[in-house]
Amino acid sequence: MFRSTMLFAAMLLLAGCGDAIQLANQTKTVAAPREAVFAKMFGDEGAFAGLPLVTNGGSDRLYELVITRNDPAWAQIVPKERPDAHKIKIAVQMEIPREAHLIYSIDDGAVATGLKFNFEELAPDRTRVTFTVDDLSGHDSDGLTVNTGKLRGIAYDALKKLDAFDEVKESA
Repeated sequence: MFRSTMLFAAMLLLAGCGDAIQLANQTKTVAAPREAVFAKMFGDEGAFAGLPLVTNGGSDRLYELVITRNDPAWAQIVPKERPDAHKIKIAVQMEIPREAHLIYSIDDGAVATGLKFNFEELAPDRTRVTFTVDDLSGHDSDGLTVNTGKLRGIAYDALKKLDAFDEVKESA
């Protein structure tokens, strides 16, 4: 079930029906400890709970799903602009409780983009969560577009989990 969810998210990321990706930032400050906020968004019931764990160094973790040409899902996920691609990787790098970074790459970085969440502890009971979308990069990214509306939707859904905490308005 989770594998099909991640495949669907990957298809949306490279849906080729939008302008080239533009950095989309969203920031929200909540009245909660950083560890609690991170656990709410990415704990055992979090967005990446079904990805295979590749390395576990305690607070540093890498989850990874690799789809190759011989995978039955290949036709659904390979970008039309890159029919000759050989491998698509969806990875999540975590530095708990400071950062979670979803990375989508084709052929080991020939094309790459991602979504990044940073958790900044402002006080013991106050956390600022910043979300950014990585620029499309790689030596083979010419002509490939990313659907920015879908990326913003993924960011919105992830940040929506923060509604469980009281929001704190920061002074200017």
